[in-house]
Amino acid sequence: MCLPIRRADPAGPPLAAGFADAGQRLSGRDGYSLMEILVVLAIFALSSAIIMPSTSRMLDQTTAHAVFFEFQRQVSDLRREANRTGEPLRIIDPSMTPAEGDRVLELRTSWRYTLAPALDIAEGGGCGSVSANLIHQDRVVMTLRTDDGGCRFIRYQATAPR
Repeated sequence: MCLPIRRADPAGPPLAAGFADAGQRLSGRDGYSLMEILVVLAIFALSSAIIMPSTSRMLDQTTAHAVFFEFQRQVSDLRREANRTGEPLRIIDPSMTPAEGDRVLELRTSWRYTLAPALDIAEGGGCGSVSANLIHQDRVVMTLRTDDGGCRFIRYQATAPR
């Protein structure tokens, strides 16, 4: 904000209108230097460089969990359908040739899954043991297994070789 100049003093720079009575003078340094601005920008850039990779990784994990929950929801919906209708269902790997009545799950764009073997859902809603991979851009993000007969997938962590 620029202040109007009230009077000039031959001994120095003009006095500001609001500060004339206090005797404070306007200095030649009313803003920030280019060096000060560049230092602040460098600090912001370094902070962003440190924060962005962890934020990106966190968003990727959140997306992977959302895809997992959507996968599990679709399997649960088909299980309820088999239980309600009294007819068995079969969920197949999208790369397999579907037979009549086979189902394929729909995932988000750039996500796909593999099943080994196909998931057979009995009339009462029970399932066999199946392994599934959730894949994003040709990289396996999550390996899932179901062993309890209830069609509930859990994340499987293979033990690392020693």
